Amino acid sequence: MINLLKNQQNRNKKLAALIDGEHYPQINLDAINLLKKYFKGEFVGIIFLGGTEKLIDDDLEKFYGYKVEKIFDLDRDFLAALDNLKPDILYDLSDEPVVNHQIRMKIASFCFLRQCSYMGSDFYFEYEPKIITVSKPSLLIIGTGKRIGKTAVSTFVAKEISSSKKVCIVAMGRGGPKKPQIIKAEKVKITPEFLLSLARRGMHASSDYIEDALFAQIDTIGCRRCAGGFGGKFFLSNIREGVKLVQRLENDFIIVEGSGASIPPIKTDYKICVVSAAQSWESIVGYLGIYRIVQADIVFITMCEEPLADNESIDVLVKNILKIKSDAKIIKSIFRPEPLYSVKNKKVYLVLTASSLVQDKIKDYFEKTFNCKVVGVSFNLSDRKKLKEDLNKISNYNKLSKMNMIISKNNKSNSNIANSCEYNQNDKMFDSSQYCKYSNFIDSDYEMIVTELKAASVDVVTEFALSQKKGINYINNIPIIIEGKDHFDNFIKRIRSDA
Repeated sequence: MINLLKNQQNRNKKLAALIDGEHYPQINLDAINLLKKYFKGEFVGIIFLGGTEKLIDDDLEKFYGYKVEKIFDLDRDFLAALDNLKPDILYDLSDEPVVNHQIRMKIASFCFLRQCSYMGSDFYFEYEPKIITVSKPSLLIIGTGKRIGKTAVSTFVAKEISSSKKVCIVAMGRGGPKKPQIIKAEKVKITPEFLLSLARRGMHASSDYIEDALFAQIDTIGCRRCAGGFGGKFFLSNIREGVKLVQRLENDFIIVEGSGASIPPIKTDYKICVVSAAQSWESIVGYLGIYRIVQADIVFITMCEEPLADNESIDVLVKNILKIKSDAKIIKSIFRPEPLYSVKNKKVYLVLTASSLVQDKIKDYFEKTFNCKVVGVSFNLSDRKKLKEDLNKISNYNKLSKMNMIISKNNKSNSNIANSCEYNQNDKMFDSSQYCKYSNFIDSDYEMIVTELKAASVDVVTEFALSQKKGINYINNIPIIIEGKDHFDNFIKRIRSDA
C-alpha cells in the first residue's frame, strides 16, 4: 500500500484520513504525518469515526491542524463528510472495535458513490470512473446478486417502454458471445429448434440477451464478461463494443443489463437496482450493495412473499434502504410464471431455478391460471447433474406408467405402488426406491416440459424433451407489483417523455 501512496500519478489527487478515538491522538497524528510523507498529492483533512477511550482533547481540528469531519451516524453523515473534503483517496487508520468488516464495506460503498478510492494497511478498493457513454436515452439495470430476477425485471421494463419507443437491450453474461451478437426481433424467430442449433454450435443458448429477445420481442445484443469484484468491476468484457454497436442501430431507447452483481461502466440517464427480499441486509452490505442501491432511481425488490421472505424481514430491508437513501423509490414485487405457449388442458412438468420452498404456490398458480395439470417439478435447473437425474426419473416413470396400463388391461397385476416398484427392478437405469418416493407421477404421463430459459434449459432440457417426443415450452417470470406501483408508473412516464 505504501508503494501505491508513493505513486507519481497521485500528484494531482487529494487524500483524507479516517481515524478513531480508540487510538491515542499522538499516534494518529504520527500516522497522518507519515501518510503525508508518502503521498505525492494534497492532504485535505480527516474523518473522525468515533470512539472516545483515548480521546484527550475535544478540539480535534486544533490538535491535528486540519479540517475534521465528525461522524455521529455512519449511514447519514459519511457521504456529507466526503462531499465536504472531496478526497480522491480515503486512507483508513481506524480499527476494531470502532470499525468491523461490515462497517468497512459500507465505507467502501460510500467512497465509490463519491468517486473515491478506499484503502488501508492491507486492502485497496480502487474506484474507476464510468468510461462508456451512450448518445441516446438509456437505462442501466443492475442487481445486488445473482438469481434475484434481474433479467425478468429487464424484460418487464422493456415491454412497458416499448409501447411508445423502439427499445434495444444490451445484456452481458458469463456465457455471452465472444463478439457482440444481435438478435433482430423482426427477422429472427426464436424456436426450440433455433435454440438447440445455437447450443449444438457451442453457444450459450439461454444467455440473457436471448431470454430478453424471446420474452420482450425486441432487438437485443449479447455481450460477455468474466469475473466480478465487490464494486461490480469485471476482468474481461466486450460491453464497450456492444454499446458502440447498439448506437448504430435504429432505436429510441437503450437498456443496458448488468450480469449478476457486476456493473457495466456506463453513464446512463436512469438506473434501476434489483434486490431480492430473500437476501439478508448483511449480505447486501458485504458485497457493496449500498453502492448499487444509492445510485438507483428505482429500487425494485423481488420475491416479497413467504416462504422466501416474511413481512418482518421485508420491513427490515426497506427500513435499511431508507436509512441510507431517504428518498428511495421502492417497489415491492413477487414473480409469477407465464408460459410462452398455451398449456391449456395439458399435463406439464416444470423445470425451474426457483426454491423448492415455493413448490405448492407455483403449482397451484400454474394450474388455476393456465388450466393445466402440473404432474411434477424439478428445481434443479441450475445444477446439471441433479437436473439430469430428475429427467432420467421422469423418463423411467413414463415407461413404467405405460407398462402399468398394459398390465392392468391384461389383468396380470394390480396397479398398486409396491407392484409398480417391483416391475422394473432389473432395469439398471431405474432406481425403484426413488420411484416410490415420487409416486405422484404414477397416474399421469406428462405431455410437455415447461422450463425457465436459464442455465441448462436448452442443451439439457430442450434436447431431452424433443428426444422424448414431448412438447417444450418456456416460462417468463412476470413481476407482479404489490407495492409502489405509483413509483413505477411515474418512472415509466418520465422515460416515455424523454426526447
